[in-house]
Amino acid sequence: MSPTTHAVAPSSGDVTAPLQRPGPAGRFSALALVLLLALLCAGCAAGRVNLWPIYFHETREIAGPDGPETITTTEALYPLFHRECDGSSTWHAVRPFYVVDRNETEQKVTVRFLWPLGLNHRRGEAEQTFRLFPLFHWQSTYVSRADDHSVHAHFLQVIRWGRDATRGPYLAVFPLGGVTYNVLGPEWSFVLFPLYSRYRRGDYVRYDFPWPVLGFGRSADGTERMKRLWPFYVQRVYDGPRGYQERHFVLWPFFRSGRLDPGGRFHHSVFVAVPFHMRVDTFGRDDELLAYRRGILGMRVARDLREPPRQEGWKAFWGLLGRWRIEDEETVAFFPLYRGTTHYRGAPDSERRWTRRRILWPILWLDADRLQPGVDKRGLVVAPFYWHYTYVTHPETDRQRTERRITLWPLATLEKEPEGAGRFWVVSRGWRDPGLGYKRLYRDILDLFQHHREADGSRETRLLSRLYHHRRGPAGRYLSFMSLFTYDSTAEVVGEEGSYASALFGLFRVSWSPAGRRWRLFYIPFGGEGADERDVGTP
Repeated sequence: MSPTTHAVAPSSGDVTAPLQRPGPAGRFSALALVLLLALLCAGCAAGRVNLWPIYFHETREIAGPDGPETITTTEALYPLFHRECDGSSTWHAVRPFYVVDRNETEQKVTVRFLWPLGLNHRRGEAEQTFRLFPLFHWQSTYVSRADDHSVHAHFLQVIRWGRDATRGPYLAVFPLGGVTYNVLGPEWSFVLFPLYSRYRRGDYVRYDFPWPVLGFGRSADGTERMKRLWPFYVQRVYDGPRGYQERHFVLWPFFRSGRLDPGGRFHHSVFVAVPFHMRVDTFGRDDELLAYRRGILGMRVARDLREPPRQEGWKAFWGLLGRWRIEDEETVAFFPLYRGTTHYRGAPDSERRWTRRRILWPILWLDADRLQPGVDKRGLVVAPFYWHYTYVTHPETDRQRTERRITLWPLATLEKEPEGAGRFWVVSRGWRDPGLGYKRLYRDILDLFQHHREADGSRETRLLSRLYHHRRGPAGRYLSFMSLFTYDSTAEVVGEEGSYASALFGLFRVSWSPAGRRWRLFYIPFGGEGADERDVGTP
């Protein structure tokens, strides 16, 4: 019989006890960490690294107005971290905490954090702004010369402080007292607001106690005067270089009267008793009647006798019903069934105009916009679900060019451009990207599906951002399913007319180039002849 072997557990003080081996879970975690670090190190110099959603890096060229532009995109732990650079400008985001836009050419940096609460904007040394709504606001500007420096700040609208370029520093604590410069007027001071305040503009000074119930003001030369006992009676009189003005308010806003004579060019008189009567007459230099506006019980008639008429038509019930034209704008209203507005942009009616018709306001909109001769923009909107805009160009010698943008909000957006190009998004992009704010911060998260078609025949399809990405066209083909499989023949990685295929996060890879074919297994290259060194380390 063989001797029996007894296993003896080592005591806690036995320094010769063997170390315990890590369990399967620990070994897998360590292996995954080492593998991830190897992949990142291997792809740091590559044109494309696709470990989505853990890590993604891509460098590509697009056609710009001044030639080819290089765009570099980096993502990590999608959708948390994102960075994009196109040479002169960069932007990066940590969703949903902040988004940073930086433009080196304009020396401008804009940081939006906890959107829309926080903002930090800087444009060189000329302009700086910091805001954390509604707690704190700080703004600094330089005007014309380096010594014209102004700073304005406030905390909860309770404490205001700063420095004006011409008047110097100021401080105000509501409601205790203080003074402000170029914030609530040229100069405004107060004590126990609203019990007492003082407003100053040039040589005009106004006192309020308490504001706005009782107040009076007067300029040093007497050209401007004001009396107020709110809301029973208010009088304002000005008789200076800008002409003569006189206004009276009784039981505001029910009764109002006034007279305006700006230097003898023309003058008009006003009398309003809301809602029963209104009369406004305007006279020229020789007492020739130029225009009048009159109304009774919500009905108002306006007429301008000059040619061409600058104001003509009638309104009822504060514009809910009526037809009128003011300067270069014409409106017809029958609220809520119909409202149509046509705006003429300082040119003959057939050259530049914009018309919007709202039917069952605000449900149905019809737009006809002539942006310039030969370029029209037409729109059909069934708010808020359906938006259809068409851009039509009528060249003199070429055939008509048409561009369409259709939005089924919030489901999808379709763009169709001239020469066969088009784009399709799910979820809807809605309005065009403004470049900052909400859409810049969250647009990648909302892109469930994209399909783009270019005029040269190339196409691009994306599903769940980087989960599935397929590009094909004259330059070649790129296909990626997360990082399980990638194929690229666009000559961006392995050289001219080259291609490669990789699987399982780059553990297996084969590449083709004019110099030959090369294999790689578990990051160990073998086989092939003279493969381009740029394909090494590109999962």
